[in-house]
Amino acid sequence: MKALICVSIGGRDEAEFEKKMERSLSLGGDLIELRLDFLRKLHLGRLEDLISSFAEKTIITLRPSWEGGRYNGSEEHRIEVLKKLSELRPAYIDLELRTKNIVKISMELRSKSSLIVSYHDFLKTPSGDELISLASESLRYGDLAKIVTTSKSMEDNLTTLGLYQRGGMPARKLIAFAMGEAGVITRILAPILGSPIIYACLPGEEVAPGQLNIIHLKQLLELVMPY
Repeated sequence: MKALICVSIGGRDEAEFEKKMERSLSLGGDLIELRLDFLRKLHLGRLEDLISSFAEKTIITLRPSWEGGRYNGSEEHRIEVLKKLSELRPAYIDLELRTKNIVKISMELRSKSSLIVSYHDFLKTPSGDELISLASESLRYGDLAKIVTTSKSMEDNLTTLGLYQRGGMPARKLIAFAMGEAGVITRILAPILGSPIIYACLPGEEVAPGQLNIIHLKQLLELVMPY
């Protein structure tokens, strides 16, 4: 089974999001990650109107500043937004592993939508054993575990990609890759190793370090695997 290409997008308002969502799909995206933390202001009603038309192709993410995102509001409000939007039954909700009260919150979100439990390290690549522990814990709470490190060397890349063999994860339940220029190769190899989702951006609109735009990613994948 081919990995789904998810285009991560940010926008200042709902109108900008809608344009980018339509462009993402026109360029061949299978999923769209809405980085709601990029919004200047969260208007829940407007978001519900926007997402309802694209729900089955949407990953909802409201990334807090403590996980490398732009959201600086209260955690209570952030979780309430995710709960409310989960009622639209998007393809996935992304919830950070380090979220307080994750046991209770993950159960509530999974009753409405599939859940990606994610962990991001913007400074380094932890040890292989630590990554296995993080992935296993993530999968206890979510339908998919997403482990993202920062690569500074080929050794870091091998440690991150080694999760697909050493992690003991059920088939196609793990998304693991590394950020940064040194980690670009992991974004290409991850779907070959079994990642169910791979992340890209619109041309010129990178939302994470080392992210490939969807055009280049598709061209690279066509070179290394039938896509």
